[in-house]
Amino acid sequence: MKITFLTVFLAVFSLSITAQDVFETIEVSYNLYAIENPKGGNVAFLVTRKGVLVVDAGSTPSNAEKIVNTIRTITKKPIKYLILTHVHGDHTNGLAGFPKDVKIIAHKSLEKNYKEFNQSNITNYKNNVLPNHLSNLKAKLDSIEDKKSTEYNTIMEDYNSSVDYYEDVKRIKFRTPDITFEDFYTLKLAGERIVLEYVGPGHTSDNIVVKFSNHNVIHTGDLVFNKTFPYLIIEHGVDVYNWIRILDDLYKENIYTVIPGHGEVGRKITLKYQSDYFKDLSHKIEDFMDSGNNLEEIKNQIKPKDFNLKGNESQLPVNIEVIYSELSNKGRDWWKF
Repeated sequence: MKITFLTVFLAVFSLSITAQDVFETIEVSYNLYAIENPKGGNVAFLVTRKGVLVVDAGSTPSNAEKIVNTIRTITKKPIKYLILTHVHGDHTNGLAGFPKDVKIIAHKSLEKNYKEFNQSNITNYKNNVLPNHLSNLKAKLDSIEDKKSTEYNTIMEDYNSSVDYYEDVKRIKFRTPDITFEDFYTLKLAGERIVLEYVGPGHTSDNIVVKFSNHNVIHTGDLVFNKTFPYLIIEHGVDVYNWIRILDDLYKENIYTVIPGHGEVGRKITLKYQSDYFKDLSHKIEDFMDSGNNLEEIKNQIKPKDFNLKGNESQLPVNIEVIYSELSNKGRDWWKF
């Protein structure tokens, strides 16, 4: 099974036409807030006397504009910096919705990855996927004789939402980061110290973590999917073995609050829960391999109910395939936790 950019984009599209347009803020520490974004990746923002720093841009320009409006309910200070945790569109496609003078910070590989993984897919989505979707919906509407029927009204709602989303997607435009780094970048802003660290490939080849040193808070990007099954895309540089190592190392640090890429804001234990899921799944896969089962047999025998997770259940077979591949290619004697 192969997960593509389009699969992720379609998942965000589904969210975009069903989720409520209400963003609540969570004050995780003094002047440090989180938005559990229902339409994309979770956002953090830090308010200082010299301006605001934001982590992740949302999934579309309108999603980003709602993020900016939410920030404006807390402070009128200018948004100075926007940090991107990794390449995926639900964290980067909202760039056009942020102020034009914001300074964008990202790993040095993010721009290259965006052009390689995202650009052509977004173009195809604008020019083909969404227009075809709208055309199909219009044909269904035209074929229904009773324009007052429940079926007609339901499809019309879908059509109108899809038109709005299409207009939003047409506004997506990537912006070259102003500041890039390879391993570490430390930003000091009005007495605040923010450390950006490239921890090696895990969820993607460009994933970074953002540490708010004054607050013992970390934004992990999609290195943590809290209480849901994670998305793994081999072509984007996923490395589950290193991902586990990253989480285990972070768990040893002086961290109190974790803002995950998706799911609820949690405590430090959230890092361990994500690591334990991968370890548990790895051990299950190893046991089945020891019993002579092939990949498809293993996929059929490991079920979502085996884990205390809810959401993205369709990703479990992909998770199995990725870990099975790593176990086979890297050697099982080396894969020990």
